[in-house]
Amino acid sequence: MYCTQCGTQMNDDARFCGQCGKSAGGPAESAAKPSFQAQKPLSRDMANRKIAGVCAGLARHLGWDVTLVRVVLLACVVLHGFGVLAYIIGWICMPRDDERSYQAAA
Repeated sequence: MYCTQCGTQMNDDARFCGQCGKSAGGPAESAAKPSFQAQKPLSRDMANRKIAGVCAGLARHLGWDVTLVRVVLLACVVLHGFGVLAYIIGWICMPRDDERSYQAAA
């Protein structure tokens, strides 16, 4: 096996090049770094709201589809009844986000 950076011959069981120190295979260095995506803070999304923006804000924060969050909330309302209480608490506790995610027609 040869080093891809300096071209010197390496042993087959070597993990690093003895000449330049380059890693011999394995995952790429960019894949080893965690790729965290910056999340928006939890707030009510007023641009995509239906009632108060609680489901839209939660979906944006989690990176989910807003329809999925609305269906889960509806299932909680129908099956357990605590979905209404959770929505009202979210409405009161979550700050309002007036930032528009689309451009208004001029």
